[in-house]
Amino acid sequence: MRLKELIKDIKKKKVFNLNNFEVEGIAYDSRKIKENYIFVALKGSKQDGHNFINEAIERGAKCIIVNKRPSIIPTDITEIVVEDTKRALSEIANTYYNFPSKKLNVVGITGTNGKTTTSFIIKKILDEQGFNVGLIGTIWYEIGERKIVSTNTTPESLDLIEMFSEMVKTNCKWAVMEVSSHGIDQKRIEGIDFDVGIFTNIAPHEHLDYHKTFRNYLNTKLLFFTKYLKESSKKEKYAIINLDSPYSKIFIKGCEKVGIKWISTGRNKNANIKLISYNIEKEGNFLEVEIEKERLNFKSKISGLGNIYNLLNGIAFSYIYKVPYETIQKAFLKIENVPGRFEFINEGQDFSVIVDYAHTHHALHNLLLSVKNLKPRKIIVIFGCGGDRDKSKRPLMGKIATKMADFVIITSDNPRTEDPMKIIKDIENGIPFYLRKKYKIIPDRKKAIFEGISMAKTNDCVVIAGKGHEAFQILKDVTIPFDDREEARKAIKEIINKKIIEEKLF
Repeated sequence: MRLKELIKDIKKKKVFNLNNFEVEGIAYDSRKIKENYIFVALKGSKQDGHNFINEAIERGAKCIIVNKRPSIIPTDITEIVVEDTKRALSEIANTYYNFPSKKLNVVGITGTNGKTTTSFIIKKILDEQGFNVGLIGTIWYEIGERKIVSTNTTPESLDLIEMFSEMVKTNCKWAVMEVSSHGIDQKRIEGIDFDVGIFTNIAPHEHLDYHKTFRNYLNTKLLFFTKYLKESSKKEKYAIINLDSPYSKIFIKGCEKVGIKWISTGRNKNANIKLISYNIEKEGNFLEVEIEKERLNFKSKISGLGNIYNLLNGIAFSYIYKVPYETIQKAFLKIENVPGRFEFINEGQDFSVIVDYAHTHHALHNLLLSVKNLKPRKIIVIFGCGGDRDKSKRPLMGKIATKMADFVIITSDNPRTEDPMKIIKDIENGIPFYLRKKYKIIPDRKKAIFEGISMAKTNDCVVIAGKGHEAFQILKDVTIPFDDREEARKAIKEIINKKIIEEKLF
């Protein structure tokens, strides 16, 4: 495609030295530039793409899209000056890849917790109907038969649109994606034509390192519905809203203001998909749901309180698209687990070990409520908090863990550039003085996991929270391989083998 055709949809642009060359590709990372590429300079929170213009030109860029003209540039380079390079990136990406999200049914899921599991549930329901479904989220990106390790929950618009294009080529009819607050605020979903938006929940003290205030965080999430779902070119658009969230009215008002149809879920008596009762067991969740005065029973293999609401999202989605009850039920029973989400680690031990991604006080509270529903003899919790992230949730998590568990081991999470002991001290500050004997500190996460599992007796439950599916740990100067699930398996095996040897000796 020639440059003139590619840039025709960019609004409010000034073009200098137009060279109508055949465009071979687009990149916003100068390291990915090749001959006859367009380089789009994005200004991020850490790096400014305008500082890499010369490198991009040296690598073969024949056109640059910028907020401001560079002082010195070769005369054969086309310059396009725009107000917003983020928007321009999505506009040219859509033109280059022929607007792939218009050819897909796109489901966007936003909220503090539950995005990943809800996306897996909806994908499985669509799989069960015989559709090819693409998936984009925290754990991986799935396109046809390919699974790609996720780098961002919500990728940059160019990457997102390119992946949608690949989905179209592999005959996908649906794309299910997680929509993070960073992705919304940084305009990564610009130009995506959504069919459905799902609001799971929203909790204070999350991403305040980035958004600064809860109001900013809330308004960013709301923007997904009032701007991006509203601007979608799809004729029939829907929102699914968790009515049990104390902030649900804000999302409902927002949808009504822009003319988005919505349905609600929850225990609230006014919910369209009303939860009548539920039972949480190790083998899975059991739900009784009322829809249009008809009561239906569902069972799943995934357990936990959070998953009750995630399953409700799947039921609500199915209600909109008239998926038969039998199909939903089959799908629910085919989801064995979602990586790092209330995931049981079983190596033949006589106690339970659960690994979960819970890294907010709200998620940790729900996680431990779920564990209590399993009626273990004792609950042992191992957790820490991430560095360079919102500090206000640290004492809250310390208080919740020590109040709800029988014993807590405070350890390191992903400390990043912070001192792990400083993070641990922040967690300690939330623990009431009368609970000081209910915890110990082991900064080394591997040792903490081993210690927690060593303490477990028959019918106890060890909960390892915070990192879930992650297969790495981010330290100050390095990222090292580390997987809570693997460390738990190793510890269990070592302890079981030790017991076998002791029994043989004595």
